[in-house]
Amino acid sequence: MLYETVWLFFALAVGILISIGLLDLIFSPAVSPRILKALAVMISVLIILTGIYFSYQWRAQRKEIQVLAQQAEETIKQYLAAHQKK
Repeated sequence: MLYETVWLFFALAVGILISIGLLDLIFSPAVSPRILKALAVMISVLIILTGIYFSYQWRAQRKEIQVLAQQAEETIKQYLAAHQKK
């Protein structure tokens, strides 16, 4: 359950990064000076590449993340079992 929740927030963050990068690419021609236009395009590409990199890292380290999430979930369950309100 914890892994799925973390994955959902991670996927949302990567989606937002890529969307912002694509929107920047779409609207970068509206910037007047040529230097600023090139800078806007470079920043957009960097944002998109950052989203792709984080997505790749998640896939490459999926097993380790699942193990860590399972350990954290077990620790939380043990803590809640030991500290129940009465």
